[in-house]
Amino acid sequence: MVGQGAYHDERLDALLSITGRMDGYLYRCRNDASYTMLYISDGILTISGYRPSDFIHNAVRDYVSAIHPDDLPSVYAAVDAALEARCNWNVDYRIVPRVGESLWVREIGGGVWDDAGELEFLEGFVVDISDRKVVEDLNAQLLLDLKTANEELSAQKREIELAKQQSDHSANHDALTDLPNRRAFHDELKSVVARCGATGEAAGLLFIDLDRFKEVNDTLGHEAGDALLQRVSSQLRSILRSADFVARLGGDEFAFLFSGDADLAQQKAVRVAERILERLRIKVPTPTGAIQVGCTVGVAMYPAEAADSEALIALADRLMYIGKKSGRNRLVTAREMAPQHPSSRPRPPIRKTT
Repeated sequence: MVGQGAYHDERLDALLSITGRMDGYLYRCRNDASYTMLYISDGILTISGYRPSDFIHNAVRDYVSAIHPDDLPSVYAAVDAALEARCNWNVDYRIVPRVGESLWVREIGGGVWDDAGELEFLEGFVVDISDRKVVEDLNAQLLLDLKTANEELSAQKREIELAKQQSDHSANHDALTDLPNRRAFHDELKSVVARCGATGEAAGLLFIDLDRFKEVNDTLGHEAGDALLQRVSSQLRSILRSADFVARLGGDEFAFLFSGDADLAQQKAVRVAERILERLRIKVPTPTGAIQVGCTVGVAMYPAEAADSEALIALADRLMYIGKKSGRNRLVTAREMAPQHPSSRPRPPIRKTT
């Protein structure tokens, strides 16, 4: 029979009828660099255009010469790895035929060991998968295209989400100081008042207005004024607890909002206001000396002094205005309705107001 070599046994006879009906071939070879064929069935002629006898003992050519050179390293690697693991290999590669374009085959093979555990030869079968390879490659390309499309959609989604976050941030934060703006403040205040109304806690609102800010702007320019506002914002942030809220309402006006136990809320409000007065005592150098900046704070409490968020804002604003008219650099509460100096030493009156 064509293709029959020196190594012929019943197993090959049993498989010849099967391989005759498939687009492929059986083989048995040595484990050497050229995979010297001891047997190769007639199907090799159909696939490669070379006769089986050409490959037996490398009579005309070795089997490696029929493997596409780009695929040979992967064939060697698959066979070596499988032999080391004592398992079968399964590898796809291209056969270079005598005439025409390369075609894809799939080889499944394994090593045969003797009773002493010595490797005798390699054997397996090779089938033409050219048509299947086209489908597989098409499916692989479709999956790759789908993955790429999904990645692009995910990237677009992240960009949209980031743009929305940036838009939301811009809509709710002051561009100069990055503190929450007036809009965010009103939303937070309504939320805090509603929560306190449900839990029985109290909310404290501190309206803060800088003293002598206009003098800084007029003397040093708006850039110096902007730098001062940024410094003020940093100082206010340093006072914040995680549950507190500070915002820039506009110009040189800020608001500090907190909530907590109703019995301790008034004490905390005064304590926070005193810290703010201390932190915002900022000396701004000028060519002729320095401008001593400070602030005035109006302190209002919910629900003890105001029934809702609008009333709370109105009260805090009025108390802050009273403090401005009464000498500045002080805090004013609804209980006292009178200015309190942050220190026991009297301060000289300051005539100019912002």
